[in-house]
Amino acid sequence: MARNEVFLDTGALEVLHKLTEGEFTAPALADATGRALARIVRDLDRLERHGLVQVVGQKGEHKVYKATGRSASATVDTAKHLLEHLKTGVDKIARGKAEGTMSAVFFRTTEERAKEVFELIRQLRERLAVLEAEEEPETGPLITVFYGVWKE
Repeated sequence: MARNEVFLDTGALEVLHKLTEGEFTAPALADATGRALARIVRDLDRLERHGLVQVVGQKGEHKVYKATGRSASATVDTAKHLLEHLKTGVDKIARGKAEGTMSAVFFRTTEERAKEVFELIRQLRERLAVLEAEEEPETGPLITVFYGVWKE
């Protein structure tokens, strides 16, 4: 695993997603997600270590966490968990609980065009990182973006 990569399973992704909605303590996250408190604490520790969440206060004996908005490269093993998270989003779209669009493009091309596609994805990632870093409004839509490209 590269130094800046992080492995996120479905549970950690759910915690991170929830923290984009606001500030939570570990017990509140356990209640909101229906997951065991011990697993929530483990996920929060890993997410904090990688700079994806931060402690912003204390509520009684519990730390209060929020998402930092920082992006991180996920490991290849994380991909299967990202796909589960994506499936949840698609299900929400299908049930009318979220607005979104999904598309896929498959085509054979030259090595030069393949490099161009990789460059476009890199540019998209950089632009999204800039948008992520901007000050977030108190309310508004939560945007989830999945992208990936590979060459065979």
